Amino acid sequence: MTPGAAVRALMTGAIDYAGLFPPAGLGMPDAVARFAAYRRGAHAWMLGRFVVPVARLGELGEAMAAVAHDGTPWPVSAIARPADAATLAAFNAAHVGRAVIDMVEVPPVTAADAAGLGVLARAYATYAEVPIAEDPAPVIRALRDVGARAKVRTGGITADAFPPAAHIARFIVACRDAGVTFKATAGLHHVVRAEYPLTYEPGCARGTMYGFANMLLAATAAAGGADTAALEAILTAHGESGPAIGPEAADIAGHRFGVAAVAVARERLMHSFGSCSFEEPVAELTQRGCL
Repeated sequence: MTPGAAVRALMTGAIDYAGLFPPAGLGMPDAVARFAAYRRGAHAWMLGRFVVPVARLGELGEAMAAVAHDGTPWPVSAIARPADAATLAAFNAAHVGRAVIDMVEVPPVTAADAAGLGVLARAYATYAEVPIAEDPAPVIRALRDVGARAKVRTGGITADAFPPAAHIARFIVACRDAGVTFKATAGLHHVVRAEYPLTYEPGCARGTMYGFANMLLAATAAAGGADTAALEAILTAHGESGPAIGPEAADIAGHRFGVAAVAVARERLMHSFGSCSFEEPVAELTQRGCL
């Protein structure tokens, strides 16, 4: 099936592949081989960057050398800090034509930390994780002031790792109001919010997980001026009120968003989301008739 314009706008380059991280926790050779296959596959248009900790860049280079290259540099997002700037530059210099770190993801920061991110933000799209239990607006404004972007953690491998929808909604609105692009990470394997197994282990605990379509459409609503209450309703929508993605529009929680609105939100507000699985999002979108 040829994807409609709405799913194209919603999902183009949206999935940063984090197969090295839990719950997948793949070894480097396996994760790299899968990323290579995904880049050759029919749904490569949904694929973003390969996410890797800075300490494992050497492993990445070795694993890449063992797979057939597709002729264009692989985009890489490195989990790093300002002190790692020289290591990032050295990797790029050593892998010209094969891979390029063009995104950096920084562990949680405070407003005071943000001032030190300029060295990264001047060279890379730099997303710093923002704690959201308290009002994130001061940190987000500090990131804006140095040209950095924001990152929000939306889950994990235990039920208590999933923040309240009110906290995520407040974060999204704060990013919109500050003019700061963000990405999301953790727990976003599925299209719609529902209860799922929290890991891939047999008999593991289950918990309510956010849907990546809910997140992307909440950002779309925010870009259009919606308040936190509307965003909470979208983030928690499931069942009949959950996301329905048609050829030219997406519906959720009583809202309808056309292709243009989704495209604006992807460009100006929510850049992407990290997922340790690329296959799950593809399979679920296929089952829903979107692909």
